[in-house]
Amino acid sequence: MKKAGQRVAEMALEEYAFSTVLVDPPRAGLDEQSCEQLSEYAQIVYISCNPATLAENLTILTHTHRIERFALFDQFPFTDHCECGVLLTRRVVE
Repeated sequence: MKKAGQRVAEMALEEYAFSTVLVDPPRAGLDEQSCEQLSEYAQIVYISCNPATLAENLTILTHTHRIERFALFDQFPFTDHCECGVLLTRRVVE
């Protein structure tokens, strides 16, 4: 059993049904276990500073979700760095 702090306990998070998760991982991206946990949410908002690791993570996440929107932000002109934002929605199982 995990021990939660008093502030977290006061939030009563177990009473909420979260459907959307926001992730902004480090340049290394997410590990496979984290991607599996994300797949439980109806919507994923994924912010990335590394298109290469984003592509790797999307290979996993698109098994359960589809890409609804994708945006590329060139905040660092004349460099190789860029930011990406992706909205994923869980696929409907038919």
